[in-house]
Amino acid sequence: MKTLLLAITLFVGGISMANAQAKVAHVNTQEILKTFPEYLAAQEQAKKIGESMRATDEKQFNDMVKTLEETAARYQKEAPTQTDQKNDERIKEVEKMRNSIAEFQQTSQYNREKAQFEKMAPSQKKVMEAINKVANTLGYEYVLDRAALVVANGKDITAEVKKELGY
Repeated sequence: MKTLLLAITLFVGGISMANAQAKVAHVNTQEILKTFPEYLAAQEQAKKIGESMRATDEKQFNDMVKTLEETAARYQKEAPTQTDQKNDERIKEVEKMRNSIAEFQQTSQYNREKAQFEKMAPSQKKVMEAINKVANTLGYEYVLDRAALVVANGKDITAEVKKELGY
């Protein structure tokens, strides 16, 4: 009787483990993204936005640097004729200009990246929604990205996701 109970427990446990393993799949999101036409178009638009913003920012940056250099050169030339207090104020002013330039660089970089991200986010969201829909349709509870796996012997749903996206 104990042997029968142990055999039934092992059999049910084995089936449960097999079912749990069957509910995990993987997908190659990089492959999907690099071939998804909507994503590629968004990527191209994001690149153009970044280049346009960079050109505008670069002009402003160059103007700021030119103003800094001219001001610093003038202050240095006038330094012997100024009081120590005035020279200290001018040093602080030049330092403040340098800090403004550094802050401008950081802000412009952030704004470019943010604009590019916002341009690409809708197509990335569509890919994630397609993965979720395919996983639900096929009964998978977990879908892992292929890039994060060392071994991927399980079900690959990349083709199904591409089909869901219409390509």
